[in-house]
Amino acid sequence: MFYLLNKPSWISSFQAIAKLRKILNIRKVWHTWTLDPLATWLLLVATWNSTKLIPYLEKAHKTYVFSFNLDWFTETWDLWSDIRYLPENLVEKIGAKMTESDIIRLIEEKFSWKISQIPPKYSAISIDWQRAYKLARDWKDVVIPERIIEIFGYKLLEFNFPKITLEMTVSAWTYIRTIAEDIWKSLWLNAYTTMLHRSKLWELDESWSYSLVLSSWEWWNEVQKSELIEIWYEKLFPDFWKITFDPENVDKISRWFIIKNTFWLTEWRKYFILDKNWKYISLIEIENNILKILSNKID
Repeated sequence: MFYLLNKPSWISSFQAIAKLRKILNIRKVWHTWTLDPLATWLLLVATWNSTKLIPYLEKAHKTYVFSFNLDWFTETWDLWSDIRYLPENLVEKIGAKMTESDIIRLIEEKFSWKISQIPPKYSAISIDWQRAYKLARDWKDVVIPERIIEIFGYKLLEFNFPKITLEMTVSAWTYIRTIAEDIWKSLWLNAYTTMLHRSKLWELDESWSYSLVLSSWEWWNEVQKSELIEIWYEKLFPDFWKITFDPENVDKISRWFIIKNTFWLTEWRKYFILDKNWKYISLIEIENNILKILSNKID
């Protein structure tokens, strides 16, 4: 099963799933799409056999709300490192002539559709089997390759110079801190990200989530399982079709038999296989007229 957690700041992904393990009293729990502990965000968590389906969610688009200030900057582009002040006269000069329309024009010209970005060196990207942020904190050279990401939409939520707040819906593997950095570089300024919140995972918003609490006495307080909202496969995988098979073919698929596509299933489409009791058995894909088994025992 899947659950959506709303993680507060200063709590890591590991602490979040430890909380869910306690609530559900189960061992096998894993999460998707980590973020910095300072960020607040929706964290999708899978339990038991549902963890096998995590790879098929990685390309989903996400929506973030983030703020940055244009008068200071930090080495890590957020509040993890010391703040350095820009010259006051420079900030006042630019702020006097900058308008909300300038920000909108800049985003529409340079930050719409597909763009390239270089993720920050203070990130969890793996380089030679080590996390980039660990290398950076050890003062080692960190070279991260450029990548193509996509911005599907944005809203300017606040313009109160030097503070700017945006909402953006972006493709997988997008680094919001890099978008913020590229915006302020286009303005010939430096800045730092003061707030980062992942507010939606494709169509899942905070109404589907359970909010974790930071304070220690509530953090380990017993929570009823009924407070958690189970997210069914139909909601997470709307493009995957469902089909029921007879017991004989269900047994063959469960034992990883190769079966020809005599069922008129569409090539390259993914299907959930259900048994006669509507229990999820397997995930398959039709490839070269063969039922390619992607995963078994998924319920």
